[in-house]
Amino acid sequence: PHMTVRDNMAFALQIAKKSKEEIEESVQRAAKMLQLTDYLDRLPKALSGGQRQRVAIGRAIVRDPKVYLFDEPLSNLDAALRVATRIEIAQLKEKMPDRTMIYVTHDQVEAMTLADRIVVLNGGYIQQVGTPMELYHTPANAFVGGFIGSPSMNFFSADVASEGGRITVTGDGYHLTLGDESAAQLKAHGDLKRVMVGLRPKDISPEAVEDNFIESVVDVIEPMGGETFYYFDVGESQIVGRSEGGVSASVGEVTRFRVDVDNIHLFSEDGETRLN
Repeated sequence: PHMTVRDNMAFALQIAKKSKEEIEESVQRAAKMLQLTDYLDRLPKALSGGQRQRVAIGRAIVRDPKVYLFDEPLSNLDAALRVATRIEIAQLKEKMPDRTMIYVTHDQVEAMTLADRIVVLNGGYIQQVGTPMELYHTPANAFVGGFIGSPSMNFFSADVASEGGRITVTGDGYHLTLGDESAAQLKAHGDLKRVMVGLRPKDISPEAVEDNFIESVVDVIEPMGGETFYYFDVGESQIVGRSEGGVSASVGEVTRFRVDVDNIHLFSEDGETRLN
C-alpha cells in the first residue's frame, strides 16, 4: 500500500534484477494495455476497486508469463465494475492470443463470456469439458445444465409413455410429445418409465396450444421491459417461463405455456446422465 502503481508493477522485475530500462519498458507496456498510464504515480488508496484489480493483473503481465492464473479476480467488485472489468479482461485476452489464461469463477456469465473452453467442477470432480456453447446446448448432466445459462434451466420429473407410436413425457399439468430424434435417443437407453426434464426459460412461453404445453397457476410475473419472466409450479418444482415484450398472463390465473420440445433436455431421474 505504500508503493505507487509503477513501483507495484515493477516490484517482481526488481527482485529479478532486471535493468531499469527493461523494467520501465515492461511497466509502460502493461500500463498502456490496462489503461493505467495516467495512474502510475498514484498510491493504491487513490485508486478505485477496478483500477486496483488492473494493477494486480499488471504485476503479472510485466513478468510476461506463458500462463496466467486468475482466482475469482472480480468477486470483490460491485456489479457495474464487475461488468466493466470483465470486458477489460476479455480485451486483454484478445491482445495476448499466444498466452494461456486459467480462470476460476463461480459466475457462469464470466465463464460463458471469457472462456474458449470451460471445465465444470462439482465436489472436486470434472463434470464436463467443452466450449461455452457445447455446454449450453448439450450439458452432460443436470448439474451442468443448471449451472450454464441465466436464468437457470428448469427441472422436473416426468412419466414416459407411448401414445400412437410417439413417445411422450407427461405429468400433472403438462404433456410433451418428443421429436423423432429425442425419442430415438431415449429408446436407446432402454424402457425408462421416468426421466428428469430440463427446459430453459426461453423455451417456455405463454401460448394456448393443444400439445407440448405446461399448464399451471402463475405465482409471480417480472416485467423487464424487453422480456417478461413468469414463475409457476410443476409438482414440487418452481418453473420460470419467458416471453418477449409485454406481459401476456396474470398472477393467480391458470395459464398454458407452449414448450419448444426441439430444445428439450432429458436426463436420468437422478440427473446424473444425459439421455438425448
